[in-house]
Amino acid sequence: MKKNILFFIILLFAQFITGQNIGIGQWKDHLSYKNGISVSEGGGKVFCATKSGIFLFNKSDNSIERLSKVNGLADVEANVLNYNKYSNKLLIAYKNSNIDIIDNNGTIVNLADIKRKAILGNKSINNIYFINQYAYLSCGFGIVVIDMDKVEVSDTYYIGSNGSPVNVRDITSDGTYFYVATDIGVYRALQNNPNLANYTAWSLMGGLPVGIYNTITEFNGKIYTNFSKLLTSGASQRDSMFVFDNTVWNHFGATGYFGGDGYVVNSMKSYDNQLLVGFDNGIIKFDSSLATVGNYTIYLFQYSGDYIRPNQAVIDNSDILWIADSQYGLTSIRNGNSSDYHYPDGPSSANITAMSLADYNLAIAPGGGGNGYYNDGIYFYNGTDWANRNGNFPPIVKLDTIYNINNVLVDPNNAEVVYASTGFAGLIEFNNGVPAKIYNSSNSSLQKIQNVPGFTPVCTSGLAIDASSNLWVCNSGVPSSVSMKKADNTWQALNFSTIIGNTPELGQVLVDKSDQKWFVLTRGVGIMVYNGNGTTPNSSNTKKLSSAVGNGALPSTNVFCMAEDADGEIWVGTDKGITVFYSPSTVFSGQNFDAQQILIEQDGHVQILLETELIQSIAIDDANRKWIATANSGVFLMSADGTKQIYHFDQSNSPLFSNDVKSIVINRKTGEVYFGTTKGLIAYRSTATEGFEYYTDVYSFPNPVKHDYTGPIAIKGLVTNTTLKITDISGTLVYETKSEGGQALWYGKNFKGERVSTGVYMVFCTSEDGTKKIVTKILFVN
Repeated sequence: MKKNILFFIILLFAQFITGQNIGIGQWKDHLSYKNGISVSEGGGKVFCATKSGIFLFNKSDNSIERLSKVNGLADVEANVLNYNKYSNKLLIAYKNSNIDIIDNNGTIVNLADIKRKAILGNKSINNIYFINQYAYLSCGFGIVVIDMDKVEVSDTYYIGSNGSPVNVRDITSDGTYFYVATDIGVYRALQNNPNLANYTAWSLMGGLPVGIYNTITEFNGKIYTNFSKLLTSGASQRDSMFVFDNTVWNHFGATGYFGGDGYVVNSMKSYDNQLLVGFDNGIIKFDSSLATVGNYTIYLFQYSGDYIRPNQAVIDNSDILWIADSQYGLTSIRNGNSSDYHYPDGPSSANITAMSLADYNLAIAPGGGGNGYYNDGIYFYNGTDWANRNGNFPPIVKLDTIYNINNVLVDPNNAEVVYASTGFAGLIEFNNGVPAKIYNSSNSSLQKIQNVPGFTPVCTSGLAIDASSNLWVCNSGVPSSVSMKKADNTWQALNFSTIIGNTPELGQVLVDKSDQKWFVLTRGVGIMVYNGNGTTPNSSNTKKLSSAVGNGALPSTNVFCMAEDADGEIWVGTDKGITVFYSPSTVFSGQNFDAQQILIEQDGHVQILLETELIQSIAIDDANRKWIATANSGVFLMSADGTKQIYHFDQSNSPLFSNDVKSIVINRKTGEVYFGTTKGLIAYRSTATEGFEYYTDVYSFPNPVKHDYTGPIAIKGLVTNTTLKITDISGTLVYETKSEGGQALWYGKNFKGERVSTGVYMVFCTSEDGTKKIVTKILFVN
């Protein structure tokens, strides 16, 4: 399937665009570009793959362009890329073995043969080697040959014993033989052998230790490879390099920084009579006589005392060294001592557990816990620029020692203040993006978990601010499991042990319009509701909701999230779909308050809304529609009552990076919806924006509407639920619609779906109660 980057760029600008850089119905990636893993150069550009995204650096003007699913790539999480200067095409291989090939015109062709093929075992693509138009892919099972001109697989080689699979890590050639670095040694075969698909054409070379060889290259007629003791046995700092002189393998102990064994070698590649050897914290460059002509181990130039962390490196025809750096994205070193780094702005990693947004300020918690403990700090985005906070902020906190920042809350009363809960270190307060305070058992009512030898964690999670500006903090694993930081900065702990036990685990907390506090309890326990503002919890003001009829009727007590909509209804996400408390104010009234699941009709059958989905996040937009994040099926946008599906975004039908979406937040001023997936952050600009109490600064865009514009015309600055009647200059009604929050869209067509004629069109806006009115005009020039 062919796509074109230029087409996507043209389409982007053809859509309605305001001062924001994303149009209605358009997507924008917010990936992390700092962990470089692969680099290649050609066509005046340098291409860099990071763990999250891909970008290119234009050497002519120093500009940077992102490449992602937003502008046509088929997938995310590249494993390796390489530019074929013979075909002038870039080949991108992804972690899931999908492949994209991009030519110099920006045309993208997807080749998913390896991804789709039923191959037992490892299908990863580890490296790419070119001979003319052919790309030889080092795969987890053998070698795949791709014809770059025809964009098709031309052959597959299983080179192991009796044709068995073997993990091929790298390939090279001296013009006579192919040499292949694998997990069991180095293989070779005559390059002109017409039957390379037959395993007998390949032989395992002797004279080398048995184990994993992770890189191999030809340099000045000899073959250089690395025996990775790190990969073979886990023995770090113990790799050994070897050189083959067409007769025997010898230990490679060149003079210079290496001096023989002792370093973890990531790559060995030759460029223009120079040999590059990359190891875990540096690069050595050798000339044709194997004299060291470049030793790049410490950034003495700009980052004194810091190491480069190269995963791959190339040299261009200007003798500039380009490095895929695991900390600085793409690093360039020229003239031996002039260095710089390049990467698009973005969060410092793809890890996202929770998000919060107020007044354009987005805060992201990377999470951690479970199988991974992240010390990524916290990310902030102001709608234009990213600020990543991870490091030492004396005397407050060393963020790089704080693991599992699991939740964030941007103060709705002051967006410069952000609270971050942690799995072990209490609560951190940020002011203007900088740590200002840290709250723990020594200076607040938060408690530390007892009876953990040598470890006294203060575990915080759910965060919410009520109408009186009190901050509610969940404090798991202790009897006083909820603390309240009052508006006067005093603290109070609340003990719910009679309701939920002495060491409960709590998740999200939500404060509803009735000032009731709703708490997500540990999986399998359900929800707790507290109707108090510091009064002692008891059976009259606190209730634990379960799956029992008359006590919540939850479809499952595995609750993951909650949200309150514009009507005051509480929407709850479980591992068995959505359920709704339509009368949350009656929880303590003695009346029936049980939650109800929503019934929808699909294909003539009535079924429960998202009954088989695990719901991880729910966000309500200004049209009272429900954005629902799932663990396996992407994102759903449902109508206000949940009975109509408006959108369903997943990996296959949208640029969404993953079907596992952890969090959703909405910028109500712009309509941008942010999706935090397991593979990074992406935004979609929706139609609903924040409504106003009065008509202020009502305008249409674009205006005038030119003959070649076919996108949406947005009428902004409206009162919520405005009715709009659009007439021609003579007063004939041509269209009628209703705003979604403070914005309405018109595509310039009449009731028959025909484009309106040249002229001035009047837009009569009336509030829902009819008390507020305003008129604006739109000019059409056809």
